Amino acid sequence: MTYNNIMNILRQIAVYGILACGMAFTMMTGGIDLTVGSIAGVSGAVVARLMVESSVPLLLAMLAGILIGAALGLICGTTIAYTGIPPFIMTLGFQITLRGVCYLITEGKPIGNLPENLLFLGLESIAGIPVPIFFLAGTFVVVGIILSRTSFGRSVYAVGGNYQAAHHSGINAKRVIMFSYMISGICSALAGIILAARNASAQPTGGNTFETEAIAACAMGGVSFSGGTGAVPGIFFGALLMGIINNSMNLMYIDSYWQQVVKGLIIVGSVLYSIYNSKTK
Repeated sequence: MTYNNIMNILRQIAVYGILACGMAFTMMTGGIDLTVGSIAGVSGAVVARLMVESSVPLLLAMLAGILIGAALGLICGTTIAYTGIPPFIMTLGFQITLRGVCYLITEGKPIGNLPENLLFLGLESIAGIPVPIFFLAGTFVVVGIILSRTSFGRSVYAVGGNYQAAHHSGINAKRVIMFSYMISGICSALAGIILAARNASAQPTGGNTFETEAIAACAMGGVSFSGGTGAVPGIFFGALLMGIINNSMNLMYIDSYWQQVVKGLIIVGSVLYSIYNSKTK
């Protein structure tokens, strides 16, 4: 495998690798976030529209997009934590809603003619390394520090491992769930901005089905669907493995529908392995 091929795979996994980082927080608490792709689409569309139609500076537009992602994630997390609605149902409903919102923002057509400084984030390189890889690496470093070096990270594992025990030990479990979904929203927004830059446009269907990639990356990376386990190195290698699988299927000209079948089977297989592994411990 050549250097260029490796860089190409890493560029490809940048978006769903970042999504997987956010997804991991929700899965580690025993939940799941099906909104990650939709939040990515909405945030990317907001940033593109602000910059193209209102000439908003890049950093300000990115801040707006990330704040929107954080707010959407917080809405999901708060609803799940305080109403008891199952995460799958809540995030599935919100996913459908946000897909409609993305169509409204884009008015059903791509937002193109993006400014050069936004395109730089998705299409250019620094010292031979594609810019999206820097965002991917930075996200993994920050998430790794949060999970391994902070009390919040330890609380995430505790809540996912045993919600009641964590609650009785003094951990504000509901707040942990809230902020886990907020972090997922932030990661989704960042991924959406990079996706729009990489595609040179914000699409009405931007981010659709990307939750599948994120879930598969987490599952193959050792993040348990029942919560309480998972680590950044595993998530990275899960995302990398997904990138290699996707790249291989594209090189073999496998139809996109069959690719979805393969990804679905990967998720099912990972779930079965996770269940088997938990029973044998």
